[in-house]
Amino acid sequence: MKIPAVLLLFLALPAQAALPPQYQNRRDLEVMLTFIQQHPRVEAGLNGIDLDAYTVRYERECIASFMRDVQPKPQGWVGPLDPLIFKESTCALDYVP
Repeated sequence: MKIPAVLLLFLALPAQAALPPQYQNRRDLEVMLTFIQQHPRVEAGLNGIDLDAYTVRYERECIASFMRDVQPKPQGWVGPLDPLIFKESTCALDYVP
């Protein structure tokens, strides 16, 4: 009788994220696409979007990086990952006159 109760306790532990991967990827991609549309130089030279590394490659060797905007959450909180935000770019984002 004790073993099933202990197993139930372990099964009741919270999961890491409540948002399935395809929806999390969609949210991340939307952030990256909005960023691309806001910067004509990035949009014109777009080479690739990497959802695993959270990067956008543009022109020859330019890379714009993104990171998670870590926000405080109550203990035991279960939900989607924090949103992506722009971190840095190896090149200027806009054309220099």
